[in-house]
Amino acid sequence: MTTTAQTSGPATFLASSRAVVHTLPQLLAAQEMHRRMPIVGLRDALLQLRLLDEDTVQRLQEEDADLLRSRSGELVQRLLLTEDELQRALARVAGYMEIEVLGFDGDPKAFATLPLRQAHALHVVPLGMANEQFYVASCAPTSDALHRQLCSLTGHSVAMVWASREAIERRLEVQDRVERAGHARSAPAVVDDVRRRLTPANGSGQTAEHAVVEDLVMQAMVEVGSAAEAEQLASASESAGMVRLVNEMISEAQRVHASDIHIETNPGEALTAIRFRRDGDLEPYLWLPAKLRAPLVSRIKIMARLDIAERRRPQDGKIDFSEYGGRALELRVAVMPTHDGLEDVVLRLLESAKPIPLSGLGLQPRDLETIAGFSQRSFGMVLAVGPTGSGKTTTLHSMLAEVNTADKKIWTAEDPIEITQAGLRQVQVNPKVGLTFASAMRSFLRADPDIIMIGEIRDAETAKIAIEASLTGHLVLSTLHTNNASESVVRLLDLGMDPMNFADSLLGLVAQRLVRALCTRCAHERALDEVAWGALLEEYREGSDMSLPEAQARLLEAAGVATPAAIRVRHAVGCEHCGGKGYKGRMGIYEILQNSRSVRQLIQNRARPSDIFDLAVREGMRSLRHDALEKVVQGRIDLKQARTAYR
Repeated sequence: MTTTAQTSGPATFLASSRAVVHTLPQLLAAQEMHRRMPIVGLRDALLQLRLLDEDTVQRLQEEDADLLRSRSGELVQRLLLTEDELQRALARVAGYMEIEVLGFDGDPKAFATLPLRQAHALHVVPLGMANEQFYVASCAPTSDALHRQLCSLTGHSVAMVWASREAIERRLEVQDRVERAGHARSAPAVVDDVRRRLTPANGSGQTAEHAVVEDLVMQAMVEVGSAAEAEQLASASESAGMVRLVNEMISEAQRVHASDIHIETNPGEALTAIRFRRDGDLEPYLWLPAKLRAPLVSRIKIMARLDIAERRRPQDGKIDFSEYGGRALELRVAVMPTHDGLEDVVLRLLESAKPIPLSGLGLQPRDLETIAGFSQRSFGMVLAVGPTGSGKTTTLHSMLAEVNTADKKIWTAEDPIEITQAGLRQVQVNPKVGLTFASAMRSFLRADPDIIMIGEIRDAETAKIAIEASLTGHLVLSTLHTNNASESVVRLLDLGMDPMNFADSLLGLVAQRLVRALCTRCAHERALDEVAWGALLEEYREGSDMSLPEAQARLLEAAGVATPAAIRVRHAVGCEHCGGKGYKGRMGIYEILQNSRSVRQLIQNRARPSDIFDLAVREGMRSLRHDALEKVVQGRIDLKQARTAYR
């Protein structure tokens, strides 16, 4: 995981070193700063890298003081860490630097010193000589045996740095294609001029689409000219090569179902990174030479009708891709000024989609029945809550699809309209002309609706109108940006809502997250030993007053087995079908709070979120943590993905 520094200083530099170290001189400079960093133990390393939370680490230390000292391997056996995560933490303890090896511009002669065949066998990437040491990137730099073997093979004193296993494998694939093609250049040069997609559909070499991108980049390089000209000439952004390159980038993002395109510029001659967000994770797509960064950003600004001369302030716009020869697609554009007069760009793809049936959201049977019941009510309010990108709008549209019949009049106000349904009357919010969520709600109430969906409750006015509408014979659906169901209650009360009216109007809250689902073709299955089962039970109970027998009964019921010995968990492996990632598609994790009589009383009395949460769990609610871990024992997701839903 690449992190970005938020403040200056040695500590944040270390945390973000993979994001800033691209060359051997930069690595040497970073190491000098690294040597001044305080020594950390395994406990601090796990916390710094966010591999375990503080509560888990504290519990492990209390259970067994030696676990984080001499028996760290048991963390993998207990399913608390993967082997790669443990190696990363041990590398941090040992003081090894971290680098992003995919974007590292090493010595062209490095693979002559350590041939590709040997690099593959040892899972390392040679970087080159510096300060009379030969630098090598490894996912296990603390291995003494590996270090001795590298010294013997290279004939040099070897210095190790840490890089992720996945990045190392992809970097070696780059070099493999270079050598098979007979090029005398190094792999970093291939990265520089974008001769490879970093997320190919398969590992069988260059695809036709890849060749198209390569040709477009070469054409753009010729047309742009020198780097100085690229910074000054806006006309470079309108060159045929740049126009086609941007169109191809957007078309490819649409083809692979990416939700966002991230363009990240860097100063000097450093590469410009283009990454796609797919299934919630960012994946590298292209690395562009520095001379193309200004024309690239300017081209996107022109398409979004933004001011290409303005580099000091953020700008927002949108692109109708069909106007530029592409398929029907709207892109929301955000341009952010960064350091050294540069700008980053994020494009969100808003391709109209069809609703997913409720049964396809990944809901447990009990939750599916509850949400379907919400949809059938004639009045009341249902809120989907969670962070941006957690699937709230998808859930609400799935609920609407259940009741979108000829005898219902359904109005929606959305910003933007991402999912379309025949039969719905959908309105695009436009604050610039006074069409806000609140004003749309007032208009809807004059248009004889049965069901109203409001894209988001952002202010007290919208919340008040939504509650009034739900109390006067309308079913109201909306979203809220909060962490969980119980906190959402307090959030609305803090907006000034009357607790009596709110308690009477609320039907329920659906808190949710999206995680990556395991690939069904390659996920590896294994049994849980007694230690791992005990750790899983404790993690399931954490944060609630649930008893151990109740936790065990819930997990066994979810798994559909009678004893822990019969449970089979699965973990990611990787195959051609999932692109070697081990994951394919996404799945929802849900926390559904029903407004029972006892919950209603707590709301009316302005109870604390923790009191509402504890009562709901006693009445049978599964929290995000519970639902995620139940899906682990069902073999639908792995423990690593489950933890992303509640940590």
